Amino acid sequence: MKLVLSQDVTSLGKKGDIVSVSKGYARNYLFPNNLAIDATQHNLYEAGKLREARLKKEEESRDTANTLLQSLEDTHIVIAQSSTDEGTLYASVTKSQIVEAVETFSGIKIEEDIVNILNPVKEIGLHKISLQLSSEIIIEIDLEVVPEASN
Repeated sequence: MKLVLSQDVTSLGKKGDIVSVSKGYARNYLFPNNLAIDATQHNLYEAGKLREARLKKEEESRDTANTLLQSLEDTHIVIAQSSTDEGTLYASVTKSQIVEAVETFSGIKIEEDIVNILNPVKEIGLHKISLQLSSEIIIEIDLEVVPEASN
């Protein structure tokens, strides 16, 4: 059965793609969840327009990501955090702190949702943080956590 996806479906395709699936999958999952519509002549035309718009948006996103990649390459950020004498932080470093630090040290505003912290930062020292700029572009930046100066 040929369908046009009306939303992104994991492991099947993106919005506007034309896919072939079994009738049962279409009837029991895709149609009830409004994830796809029948591939009529009109819907195929609309799918073509959606696909063109998506490709244009992805290209713009890729260009923006490449620009960010060039400007954030070799970025080293430093965050001061209160800690114990042994070097353990009282609170782990958050995504919002990383976003603020990137803006402070590089002058570039980024969104919190592109920051990936694989292991929670709970100790003083040097850590690697990854930024997912697009689906294909992921960069790692250095994060140095230093003890906060006590008064």
